[in-house]
Amino acid sequence: MNELFFKSFVITFYRAFLGFFILVIVVFGVFMEMKQHLMIAERLLQNSAGFYAILLIFLGYTLAQKRFQIRLLNDKHYRIFHQLGFFTWPQLGRNFLPVWLANHALILAYSVLLTYVGIGMRSGGKLGVLWLFLIGIFLADITVLYFKLKKPFPESTRVRPAIFKKLKFEFWFLMHLRENRTLLILAVKIISIFLLNGFFYFFTSGEFDLRWLEFGILCTAYVHFPIWLEKDGFESQQLSYFRNMPLSYSRKLWQHAVPILLILSPELTLLVFKFGILENLPDLFFLLILLIAMNMGIYGLIKWRNEQEKALKLGYLVFFFLFLLVIFGIHPLIVSAVCLIPFLVSVRSRYSV
Repeated sequence: MNELFFKSFVITFYRAFLGFFILVIVVFGVFMEMKQHLMIAERLLQNSAGFYAILLIFLGYTLAQKRFQIRLLNDKHYRIFHQLGFFTWPQLGRNFLPVWLANHALILAYSVLLTYVGIGMRSGGKLGVLWLFLIGIFLADITVLYFKLKKPFPESTRVRPAIFKKLKFEFWFLMHLRENRTLLILAVKIISIFLLNGFFYFFTSGEFDLRWLEFGILCTAYVHFPIWLEKDGFESQQLSYFRNMPLSYSRKLWQHAVPILLILSPELTLLVFKFGILENLPDLFFLLILLIAMNMGIYGLIKWRNEQEKALKLGYLVFFFLFLLVIFGIHPLIVSAVCLIPFLVSVRSRYSV
């Protein structure tokens, strides 16, 4: 039975959020050394606000995992698990404990790191709160599952929230991210904001010129690469029907620009907040255009190449090409124009999504 649970609830969970976990592994496993992880853990335990913020992040991860699990149970292919409603609470807890541990391995691993650092700092109180919080999450998770299995499985479920009586085409991808790729969009936003804020921190020291921020925007744009891969996959697989409905070029540009701008709104807001000084308005304008153009260009490359492997290889080459343009001080508007070319070309067909 444990093997069936593992294949049904663990493998499907990691497969659905594969982009998120790859992103976390690359950023926190490749670009950060163990010394940096230990330093961050020490700061989190020293600062109460940071400690409770990490607990809030753990809670958000757990809620997203539980939401995905309930959506699986509502699927007709999972009706076999209806018989688990005959289990008592302890029996259900024992059977789902390996599933819970596997799905929460990420936050459990970080909790072990915090515990290792906290023992050296003698932060017994916070470590006690941390592990009581994790135990409480497990108990709440099993309790929700227990009462879910006691109820009859629905014949059908609403995918679109009832509050939206008519959802415009421009927001379909955003709703897809919200419903099916919650962790991915959250991870991309957290890493992107953290990265861009770090570039601003070093820029304010006065040791770097505007090219440093342009490079930061380039890195931030490539953090969104999994999102644009997901967008292309969503349009090519789930919206293929609309290829037979010709649209004007301007309409298509609008339908692609709206979700891209909404997804980039946190980074755009951060740029305005950090750089919004009156005498720097021209530079701020150039940076905003550059951020939008680079992300549109990455999406255009992915859409243009069709195959994911080819898009990744081309993405690496384009990164170094844009890096050279930034290093040699090419004006941001020229770099933006270069980035927009693949986007404008990729959506030129009236019979493409």
